[in-house]
Amino acid sequence: MCYFIRSSPSDFVRLDQDILTPLAGKKQLYTYETMDFWEQIKTPGMSLKCSALYLAQFRLTSPNLLASGDGTKSATIIGDVYIHPSAKVHPSAKIGPNVSISANARIGAGVRLIRCIILDDVEIMENAVVTHAIVGWKSSIGKWSRVQAEGDYNAKLGITILGEAVGVEDEVVVTNSIVLPNKTLNVSVQDEILL
Repeated sequence: MCYFIRSSPSDFVRLDQDILTPLAGKKQLYTYETMDFWEQIKTPGMSLKCSALYLAQFRLTSPNLLASGDGTKSATIIGDVYIHPSAKVHPSAKIGPNVSISANARIGAGVRLIRCIILDDVEIMENAVVTHAIVGWKSSIGKWSRVQAEGDYNAKLGITILGEAVGVEDEVVVTNSIVLPNKTLNVSVQDEILL
């Protein structure tokens, strides 16, 4: 049930009873039916699930937007993967399934990306692993580091989220955590919200 506060705490409007029911009674309530996918985003983890739905949709409607491994000069691509044209991906990286890499990202040698969203200007250095995570703008992940989660999209800490300009130093493991912007991690963390 949804409530909207008016002028005082005791004065409120109930969406279902005060707005939707009268509209339905006057035949002024309409619905829109879609044959496309639809998913509620109730948790940050649902963003990863929705990203996978979009990538699957691209496979059917715009396969030219998806990356493909075309021999020895490109990274190994598994499943549905989007790589922005300005991103730099080392040929020895292994990417997918369900990965989106945004503009000006730099993916180093031996990097492994699985079910994640990499935003603009992110640098992921050699042999790092990112799985079930969202990596914020201008963040960096050091050599041999891991940014990972269990992938429970409905749980509060089911994925790992790095805010803008978060630095994960070499050989640090970040598991099931949320890290707010402008932090540098030089020790491993698990099941934490770092403010």
